[in-house]
Amino acid sequence: MKTALAPILWVLFLVAIFIITYILNKKTPKPEGCEDIIKNAGCRGCKMLSCGHHPAARREKE
Repeated sequence: MKTALAPILWVLFLVAIFIITYILNKKTPKPEGCEDIIKNAGCRGCKMLSCGHHPAARREKE
């Protein structure tokens, strides 16, 4: 019984670490000067329509 429980606990531990680091990363503010790096770079769009920086995606947000 203990051998079947160990992998489950290990996966739960890894999922918990992922969730904690994801939340901490979301709460971390962007460094100064990096807020509008995409706008300053002049991204006009490429063939990756799923990219969040694509002009079509930006128009949908606004």
